[in-house]
Amino acid sequence: MSRLTRRQLLCGASLSALVGGLSITAWKRRFDSTADAESDGRAGFAPATDGFGFDNFSTPPVVPDPVEFVDRSELRTRLLSDWDGPLGMASGISMTGSLERRVRSIADELYGNATRLFGTEGYCYGMAATAQQYFEEPDSMPVDRESASEIEHVNEPLEDGDSRPVREDIERLHRRQFTEIDSWLNRWPLLRPGWIDYQAQERELRDALDDYGSAGLTITGDDVLRGHYVLAYDYDVDDTGVTFAVYDPNDSADEYAGSNDGHTVGVETTGSSYEPRMDAYEGTYDRFLFTSTDRTIRADVVSA
Repeated sequence: MSRLTRRQLLCGASLSALVGGLSITAWKRRFDSTADAESDGRAGFAPATDGFGFDNFSTPPVVPDPVEFVDRSELRTRLLSDWDGPLGMASGISMTGSLERRVRSIADELYGNATRLFGTEGYCYGMAATAQQYFEEPDSMPVDRESASEIEHVNEPLEDGDSRPVREDIERLHRRQFTEIDSWLNRWPLLRPGWIDYQAQERELRDALDDYGSAGLTITGDDVLRGHYVLAYDYDVDDTGVTFAVYDPNDSADEYAGSNDGHTVGVETTGSSYEPRMDAYEGTYDRFLFTSTDRTIRADVVSA
């Protein structure tokens, strides 16, 4: 097993801080015919209904201060306690007194990086994960609205200045990615596009959509810290490959209503290898990655 250098570890860990032209008639909803969908009248995730009524960072227009988004001591404790798990196995290094000091130093650097990056690129991860949560568990929506699209301000209910439950949900899910070791490990392939197996990606992503109706995707380019997070909700298969429709938190729900076009990414299968297709994101991003860890993180946060 190859060992990870401290620089590789820090760069991989920093990936946790990444964390926006398709005819709608081309998409066939697979969930309308299921027993659950028939019983409650709900189909799969639809951005015009299940996306937020505000776009990423539109409210407030000023970048929020990253104050106490995660406790420094908590981050140290989680790194130390998880070292005997996946992180230690990946590094091939067992815990010793000197290593413990190094881990504490790494935690301090991660804290500094995360403090600098938290919220400065918006809350795409938190918004996508929260929209996904409200869709799958409507009773978890903390305000009296029929769907997320009716939440038109991140600070709703605006009539109660002391309560911001929607923002709290978004920030809570957004910040949790900074302390999840598995999330870091599973995102390391983003460092090198050649590490991503897109044949496995398209299969696993389709399976997730068939099982749950939505799946989070990290999309990025060479500057991995400037990445983005979207929510895949449907797919179409043709002779050239698989195209995935995605909800982009940078667009509010009303931008999807009545529109014949939407955001997509895909996997090209016509050549000798499986290659990513970034569609409208081409020129800004050149890779994407799905990992089931994101769903686990969300479930853990919501149940906490």
